[in-house]
Amino acid sequence: MTEAEAIRLSLLARAAERLAPASTVTREPSVKPKEFDTIEEHVGGVYRYALRLTRDRDRADDLAQETVLRAWRDRDRLREPRAARVWLLRIATNLWNDELRRAKFRMETLFEEPPCGRAIAPAASDERESVRVALAAMDELPARQRQVLYLATCEEMTTSEVAEVLEISEPAVKANLSLARKAMRRRLKDLYEEVCGRRPCNRA
Repeated sequence: MTEAEAIRLSLLARAAERLAPASTVTREPSVKPKEFDTIEEHVGGVYRYALRLTRDRDRADDLAQETVLRAWRDRDRLREPRAARVWLLRIATNLWNDELRRAKFRMETLFEEPPCGRAIAPAASDERESVRVALAAMDELPARQRQVLYLATCEEMTTSEVAEVLEISEPAVKANLSLARKAMRRRLKDLYEEVCGRRPCNRA
């Protein structure tokens, strides 16, 4: 079992325990509601997003778990299963914003990438280091720019989906994305030049 799968199962197990009375919790439920299947499908994506928001594995674990719980309790609000991913990430965003309002704390930069189920070969060490550098640069962006950039690039969401998750306008998404990309180009200038020095690069 990969680390990503273990995290996913752990989140689901703990969410189920918190949702059900102690006397009714079983290790192998005979029937799993289809609403839970819809939520379960996106748990990995919720955790990755939570990790980018919090930049701390323990906080990300708590945020992802709370998101699953909130989604299950409010499942009647999800009218269209195809919108589940956007809906879940919006819940995670709102929960995190609430937490930031309740407590001020200094967040540390996360220097390693989220868990990935694919094995990384030793030959890919340079690429892995590049990922670490890029994620560290992303973590230094202002919160809104970081959120927009992550959703648009890592989760490959459309402008309208990002706007819905963050509850901002599409022009605001485009403006923040443009600022984030410019900042990333500045921060990763040395990495870009190093990569282009080793292999052909397309220049605009």
